[in-house]
Amino acid sequence: MSAVTDPITAYPIVDDDGLDVDPRYRELQRHGPIKVQLAYGEPCWLATGYHDVKTVYSDRRFGKELGFGRVVPRVHAMPPLDPSLLANMDPPRHTRIRKLATPAFSRPRIRGARAWIETLVDELLDDLAQRDQPADFATVAWNLPNLVVTGILGVARADVPTFRSFIDTMLGMTSSTEARAEAGAELRSYLLGLVTERRAHPTEDVLSDLVAAHDEEDRLTEDELVMLCQSLFLGGFETTVAQLGSTLYVLLSRRALWEELLADPGLMPAALEELWRWIPSTRYGMPLPRWANEDVALSGGVVIAAGDAVLPERAVANRDESVFEDGWELDFHRVDPQPHLALGFGAHHCVGASLAQAEIEVTLARMLTRFPTLRLAVPPSEVTWSRTSMLRAVEALPVVW
Repeated sequence: MSAVTDPITAYPIVDDDGLDVDPRYRELQRHGPIKVQLAYGEPCWLATGYHDVKTVYSDRRFGKELGFGRVVPRVHAMPPLDPSLLANMDPPRHTRIRKLATPAFSRPRIRGARAWIETLVDELLDDLAQRDQPADFATVAWNLPNLVVTGILGVARADVPTFRSFIDTMLGMTSSTEARAEAGAELRSYLLGLVTERRAHPTEDVLSDLVAAHDEEDRLTEDELVMLCQSLFLGGFETTVAQLGSTLYVLLSRRALWEELLADPGLMPAALEELWRWIPSTRYGMPLPRWANEDVALSGGVVIAAGDAVLPERAVANRDESVFEDGWELDFHRVDPQPHLALGFGAHHCVGASLAQAEIEVTLARMLTRFPTLRLAVPPSEVTWSRTSMLRAVEALPVVW
């Protein structure tokens, strides 16, 4: 059956391992959105073109609220959409709450935290350097974002492993509904305890700022305060884990790229943006769908009817060759590069994007300086990838130097 001329009734077409993106997805972009059926939920539209995905993310005619109480189109069984999570809100509520969170993750504040992030990276790399070779870089990729997001939100260092277990359970594809609910309740209870502590003893962390927004200015309800913290934990951890591990995997499996950065460190900003664009961070069907609040015309003459769900596959959209010349190729020297969609777009652009980018930039700069001879200890095809995460994250990345 042709993926283009015949209706696609089952999705994904193929569940690629690692960072592969099957070339059949490339063909889909030439014909506009198509109707697909995932393992769970109602049939929905699949958007793979750059401009279509950008529209679904940024046009207010698409939103989440129509999905409340419905079985969300997903590859794996998941609980219903939680209306209290920031990622599931529509304006004006989303606008009001996000506005309170944005200053905590602003570029100036992240620049101020850079020295602290560098200290954490050095600590983790010191530990890596002392291990027998081959050593597993995945431990750095998993531990750094956990330490950073918990540190920024004021979690005690001794409690960081507990938070990792909460997040793993809540985001794991193999977790039962009951296990997710239990982990969510435990996380909420812990956050309430932190809120109480910050009220009694304010500090300079982000959580104290959010508590002040509730207590002193009465702009957050108690539930909004706790759920905003939870959203920041959930959103600020696993995406960075996946991108950090995948970034090093790509650079070491394509050795010329690593050598290029060694020779020209000034290429780093362009290289990291290109890696965000090219690396497919999510598994197929994992991006959260949005629903059309009214009829909306997308490319190819396709009209998304009011009430229909649309799944934006940003990993495919980021390779759209009508926007990115030779978009399926990795190129650190793109002329006039267009904005990628790896971290969302518009109102739902990742609130912690600057933090994630800083973590990866600091780690890679330190790795290039401290381990210039770094290489994979196994062939690229033998690197193992997580089968429980919603994202494409390395399970183990053995390296030697």
